[in-house]
Amino acid sequence: MSWDSPLSVAAALTVPPLDLGSVIAGHQGLTREVLWVDIMHAPAESFVRAGDLVLTTGADIRQAGVRDFLTYLTSSPAAGVVLSPPPEVAVHEILASLVPLADRHEFPVVLLPWEVAFAEVQRSLLPLVHPSPQDVQVQMVIGRRDRDDSSWNAFADTFAKALNELALSAGVTVSSSVTDDLVMSHFSSAMSTPTVSGLVASAQQSSAFPENLVSWVLLPPERGQAFTVAASVPALVPEGPVGPRQFAEVLRQHPGSMATILQTLQPLVDYDRTRRGQVVHTLEILLNEATNTSAAARALYLNRHSLLYRIKLIEELTGLSLKNHADRFQLEVSVRVHQINEARMDRVRRHSTDRGCASG
Repeated sequence: MSWDSPLSVAAALTVPPLDLGSVIAGHQGLTREVLWVDIMHAPAESFVRAGDLVLTTGADIRQAGVRDFLTYLTSSPAAGVVLSPPPEVAVHEILASLVPLADRHEFPVVLLPWEVAFAEVQRSLLPLVHPSPQDVQVQMVIGRRDRDDSSWNAFADTFAKALNELALSAGVTVSSSVTDDLVMSHFSSAMSTPTVSGLVASAQQSSAFPENLVSWVLLPPERGQAFTVAASVPALVPEGPVGPRQFAEVLRQHPGSMATILQTLQPLVDYDRTRRGQVVHTLEILLNEATNTSAAARALYLNRHSLLYRIKLIEELTGLSLKNHADRFQLEVSVRVHQINEARMDRVRRHSTDRGCASG
């Protein structure tokens, strides 16, 4: 199958390992086009986009938000949902209400054996829906510091100025922001991958930015729109700096990043839910205090030994180290996105409560 051919749900079901799945509802919707493959856990309504094939293990209606999430999905413009419930979860109750609803909306629902890894499904399907790198439009460049260097800020500032001068020759302006770990540059309009790669390489060379000091990520505009990142995230305007929260908001619009983000904190979220723990909050405070354990312990009203235990637990659950720059960056972004989503869900819950009180 070529990148030029639209990938339907029916065609996706012929690709291993998704061919091990069984369609249990929404057969009339198997012609829906798959535009992306996302791994999601309820509640995650804010992340669902038209054309998403959603992979989820969330089928236990005893868990908060699961029923509402699946009900929302069946009436959404997503391509379909692939359920892979754990062996101990009985799905008959949720399916009893979900199947008729999915049939009515012609929304495909697929049951996939628990043993099949979602990562393998993504790996096999994304090359069929992702455009050729030559055709990808880029609107943001992120340089991440890979090692300690006291000259990082000077290099990053010089790079940002050089990139802006080069971009002007291409007819666009660039808004850049430098932090202790990142240099983030947002273009006023999207350009092709080869054009942006060439601009970055030239700016890196002219600014003498060491190649082993930084690694680059190119982010496309939000899918389905021609001029999107600045429009989707009003805080990201050319004349203003790009802060951590705005950067996290940009990543929320990038489907390829969301799978990693959702998976990063999920072990901590699950731990807190099942054991009434506070490891997510502990991580938030640690990052807010720049991983200063003394300051974090004071903010959490913990002794240092208790905090170190929680840090060890966080690292064991996530498989990431707070001492590693790349791991800390991943945790930071995941926490920021989690905070944004939680705030939005709180507003939704308050709105639902207020509406219920008003109707009563």
